[in-house]
Amino acid sequence: MSNDRTSTLLAWCNDNGIIIDPRIQVVDNDVEPSSFPEGSRFGVEENSSDFGPLCRRGLNIYSRDQYIHSPCTLVYIPKTAILSVRSSFLSSQIEPVPYGHGAHLSLALALYGELLRGPESRWYGYLQSLPRETVDIAVFWGDSVANSTSNKDSGDASHATCNVCQGDTCASCKQIRDGRNAMAWLQVTEAIKELNDLMHDIHQYYADVVVPTLRAVSSPSQAKSASPIPSEEPSAKVDLGFKGMEMSLSGFCHAYSLVSSRAFWVDAFHGLSMVPIADV
Repeated sequence: MSNDRTSTLLAWCNDNGIIIDPRIQVVDNDVEPSSFPEGSRFGVEENSSDFGPLCRRGLNIYSRDQYIHSPCTLVYIPKTAILSVRSSFLSSQIEPVPYGHGAHLSLALALYGELLRGPESRWYGYLQSLPRETVDIAVFWGDSVANSTSNKDSGDASHATCNVCQGDTCASCKQIRDGRNAMAWLQVTEAIKELNDLMHDIHQYYADVVVPTLRAVSSPSQAKSASPIPSEEPSAKVDLGFKGMEMSLSGFCHAYSLVSSRAFWVDAFHGLSMVPIADV
């Protein structure tokens, strides 16, 4: 599956005019350390933690056996290949925001809409290569709703019967407890106020903008009569009709974490954008 993910990405890049210097290679490290050949150092850390042996999840770029002189251009990425609010299929539904937290939120909605479309998205070959779990950014530390995407994608079936507060030992619960411990250290700092404000904005944007927008696209005839999902019900889901997928706050948080950890400001037209290969 890992090789399929990489080959799908590279085929998509070729179809969309992205040129990668042959002196570098894209390597999928979203595998357990035990699956690497003996003596291989790709992606495997020598130390371990409470989560077991560490492994660099996702894709990485490595040089091959040639020395690469600087400066040089390693990847050519046409602007037609980037994913932004203006280039997404929701472009007519989302008001572009040039900078600030609003830019993150609007791009997260554009990205989330494309993720929900699955293979129907023009960026599917790129999107299927992104991390399947919510990225571990500070605003989501210890939040079980935001990290529920990680739980579903991790393949840890034991998590369904876990109790985070009672010290259960699955990796998902440990990650959530670790996040809560980290947040406890921030309680007497200004950082906690900033994080709480960001989380409030995320919840409010999901209820006020994400849900109505995706409902309108999924079922225009019902958009006017549908009542908005209140922010007090963060895990409520609505059938979008996008290949049987559902929208949820946890799914939007996953998209938001990808934007926060990967997006680039491209130009005055596109603004904040997802840039394939450059974001690896």
